[in-house]
Amino acid sequence: MRIAILGGSFDPIHNGHLAAAQSVAETFQVDEFHFVPAFTPPHKTSRGMTSPFHRFAMVALATISIDRFRTSTIEVDALEKRYTVETLEAMKKSFPGADLLFIIGTDMYQEIENWRDYRRLFELAHLVIVNRPGFPFRDDVAPFQLIKEKTVVTLPATPRVFYLPFIEQPISSTEIRDERRRGVNVSRWLPPLVWSYIEKNKLYS
Repeated sequence: MRIAILGGSFDPIHNGHLAAAQSVAETFQVDEFHFVPAFTPPHKTSRGMTSPFHRFAMVALATISIDRFRTSTIEVDALEKRYTVETLEAMKKSFPGADLLFIIGTDMYQEIENWRDYRRLFELAHLVIVNRPGFPFRDDVAPFQLIKEKTVVTLPATPRVFYLPFIEQPISSTEIRDERRRGVNVSRWLPPLVWSYIEKNKLYS
């Protein structure tokens, strides 16, 4: 079984997240793709962040219609800051024998050495690096395999790093929040159910 994992604040989840997830799912032929909303991301302050309840609800609404997509409560249920290494350890125990693929953007990968027990991440899961504009890929962190578009990857027996330069997220949640507060209609960047939820609950206004 292959399980892809994408963590984040998802404040809010947007079409860029979903497009990247679909591309990774197809490239690696994953059985399940787990979105993991953070209770409080370790690298961010919770001040001004939308409540975990709302962020989890938006992820659930965005992914409910896509067959292999799942919304995980593993970090929200912790009710406290949780580190990626702890989440991956827990996923290993929950899905023994599964191949885990952890998705991370080039922005976060640039500072991977600052993550707790970061070397352990390379043992727990395959790391799949996707492009964030303005953040070049670091090729000095670990050996990696460059993956071209429309390639179907055969996973090696031991975890390794894969770089997918063709997957980009041209919009960020921060930009969506900022545009929304300026009165711009941001619905084009969001799944319809997420946009309706934001409007109903008057988020980011």
